[in-house]
Amino acid sequence: MNVTFQNNFNELEVRLCGEIDHHCARGLSESIDFKIKRHRPTLLILDFGGVSFMDSSGLAIVMGRRKLMRSMDGSVELRHLCGGTRKIFDMAEISRYVIVKED
Repeated sequence: MNVTFQNNFNELEVRLCGEIDHHCARGLSESIDFKIKRHRPTLLILDFGGVSFMDSSGLAIVMGRRKLMRSMDGSVELRHLCGGTRKIFDMAEISRYVIVKED
C-alpha cells in the first residue's frame, strides 16, 4: 500500500494506491490519524482511485477516520470509487455516513 498526503488549507487529501486488507489496515489508519491530528483539517478526502483491491478493512478505515473527524467537527469525503471498492461501500450504504463524490 502506497499513500500520499496533500494538505490544502482546511482539507487533507489522502491518495491511496495498491491493496487494502487487514495486513496494512492498522498502519494505514495510524499514518492517516497522525496527519489528521497534526494538520487538523475540516475535511478529510480519501481518494481510492489507485486502489486495486480492498476487503472490509477499507470500510473499517473509513469509519474510524469518520469518528476521529467528527470528534474535531470535521467530515470525510470519498473520491474515485470503482469496481470492487464501490461495491463494498455501496453494500455498506457508506453514503449515509460520509460524502461520496461521484466521478
